[in-house]
Amino acid sequence: MSRTKKVKTETISEVRAQLLTIADSTATVFEETNDLKAAELALKSYNGAVNAAKVQLMYKKLTGAPSMIDFLED
Repeated sequence: MSRTKKVKTETISEVRAQLLTIADSTATVFEETNDLKAAELALKSYNGAVNAAKVQLMYKKLTGAPSMIDFLED
């Protein structure tokens, strides 16, 4: 019996990071198997991560906080 890791996200940054993890792993599956369903899921996950980043940018523009957004820093 395998144990699955429970994922709990509380912030938009955590959601974005989780979406990127899903996207990267399914993109890898697509590269290995050429499974179009995996490619579709990878693209949807990348799209979700981009939308989460947009939300963070809109929030910053509206509130001025946080002073720094991690994904924009190198």
